Amino acid sequence: MPVKHNNFMTDTIEKANGLLYEAIDFYGNNNYKNAINNLSAAHKIFLANKEISKVSVCLSLTGLLKYLSKSESYYKSLLLLEDSKFLSESSKDKTVIAVNKFAFGHIYFLENKYSEAIYYLSYSTEMLEEYPLLKVKAHELIAISYIRLQNTKMALSYLEKAMGLAKAFGFKNICDEIKEISKSYINSNSTLHQALVKKDRQRKNKEQDTSLLLALSNIARTVNAEANIDKLLITIAEQTRLVLNADRCSVFLYDKAKNELWSKVALGLDSEEIRFSADKGFAGYAVKTGETIRIKDAYSDERFNSEIDKHTGYKTYNLLCMPIRNIKFEIIGAFQVLNKKNGDFTDDDEKILLAIGTNAGIAIENNLLFNIQQKMLEEQKKLFEGFIDTLAASIDARDKITLGHSNRVKLYSELICSQLGLNKEVTNIISKAAMLHDIGKIGIKDAVLQKKGTLSKEEYEHIKEHVKITYDILCKTNINSSFSEITEIAASHHERYDGTGYFRQLKGEEIPLGGRILAVSDVFDAITSVRHYRDRMPMDEAINIIIEGRNKHFDGKITDAFLSLQCDLITEILISEYNMKLNDEDKKILQSLNLKEFSQILNKKQRTQKEKKIIDVFNSYYIRQKNLKKEN
Repeated sequence: MPVKHNNFMTDTIEKANGLLYEAIDFYGNNNYKNAINNLSAAHKIFLANKEISKVSVCLSLTGLLKYLSKSESYYKSLLLLEDSKFLSESSKDKTVIAVNKFAFGHIYFLENKYSEAIYYLSYSTEMLEEYPLLKVKAHELIAISYIRLQNTKMALSYLEKAMGLAKAFGFKNICDEIKEISKSYINSNSTLHQALVKKDRQRKNKEQDTSLLLALSNIARTVNAEANIDKLLITIAEQTRLVLNADRCSVFLYDKAKNELWSKVALGLDSEEIRFSADKGFAGYAVKTGETIRIKDAYSDERFNSEIDKHTGYKTYNLLCMPIRNIKFEIIGAFQVLNKKNGDFTDDDEKILLAIGTNAGIAIENNLLFNIQQKMLEEQKKLFEGFIDTLAASIDARDKITLGHSNRVKLYSELICSQLGLNKEVTNIISKAAMLHDIGKIGIKDAVLQKKGTLSKEEYEHIKEHVKITYDILCKTNINSSFSEITEIAASHHERYDGTGYFRQLKGEEIPLGGRILAVSDVFDAITSVRHYRDRMPMDEAINIIIEGRNKHFDGKITDAFLSLQCDLITEILISEYNMKLNDEDKKILQSLNLKEFSQILNKKQRTQKEKKIIDVFNSYYIRQKNLKKEN
């Protein structure tokens, strides 16, 4: 019952919250293994109950704890925190975002990145009221970071704040830690500071290597998932900017045909496209000469194209520009990185950009080739569909009385496919087979095809040959891999489920699914359309033929799917060739029942006023169409 379900859910979330708070206590006591186990259990419960904000909290703390327990590397831990960051920002919950920032800050602290640690931890301190242990720990870590950065004033200030909070919340073990830190700091001498400075220097190379690995990883992930060239270039530009600590980065591609460089990726310029002659600017120079350019003062160099700055209002100071090459070492574009934030670009920056460029060049060219291939496939698809339309039109041209038959069979078949839940690809193949199912009538004599009277036995046998002719024609038209399926479906629309059809006497599921669908659509359209030799059949008789053919002429499942179609959809196909449409009121009446229900009304001797109204509405279209057909 709903009440019990809700109580169960509430109890479960309460349990998960308990596990989460206990995990934080384990973290405070350095019991990382139990903390991770608790977080894993809580994560599953929150996820099952769609508590996404708490899922993010669990992921953030798990990333931190796996790093603390050395079960994951720095690099993998950051990737886990990046995933959690996306969830936290989506939640717009300040506490959840703060936990994510805290986890980042603690890891940066452990990696001796004290400035970054202070940045993240300072943000988190104001928003962690729900998790007091994390709040106290954030203040403690900020204090130690300032100690390492030799900022005495800030270090003592945060030690005092951390101690006050630890006492207020009753965290005795943290109070003891802070006392030891304070004592050690006050009694420390210059030797300690010198050791810390040396350690900071040693970490710089490690920081750079890690940043580069993260950039290359993000580019690689985007390459595998992104088909849109603009989005790919944005990722490459953004990762390059971050690694080189620059203000902006542009990725220009070389258009050989127009001898132009173009880009929609000039970070800070939204998605506005930039396009200019490949003879201009540093990017043009890099593309033409293959040289890397590093300039401290852009405006003092005559190669600088100041037009872009004038256009955007941006001011370029220093820059690093490098050609982008493909796997054949051909130049396909250029990086232009602007305004390094902490000084000028260095030899190390060039090496990093070269490493990124090698991967980026291959990625960009693969993407461009993929898009060219997609355009070719789209063109082939249009040609293929045009070819099918032409063949279908050639059938209609043989006889005006059957004009539109193939298209209506296609429309009925698509409705059945939808009712059966078939996917778009399968439906598309069946749809094309429907358009071509009567192409073999090209080989039938006009005297037989357009005969107004009843066909003789010989004439009937001759007209049956159109199915084999259809098969032979389509077999020779091997346009693509799916065409063989189209051929088999189109050539099996006169097979019967009991095996007495033609031309191959297939039985049951030996008949392709599409052929079984076409069989119902073809018969229904034939008996509800005017022919040379007869008038349109009354709708009650037409539906009865479909019902009586179940598991004999037709597959029972497909018969049931067809009979479950709403009457408004069937009526719209019946009147489609006259560009007629149901008015809103009539549509509402006819969509209230399906074909099977309509058949039951038609077969009644005594009908209600509502049922009479339904029949009158239907006949106003069906009979009107019959009269229009006769007039034409």
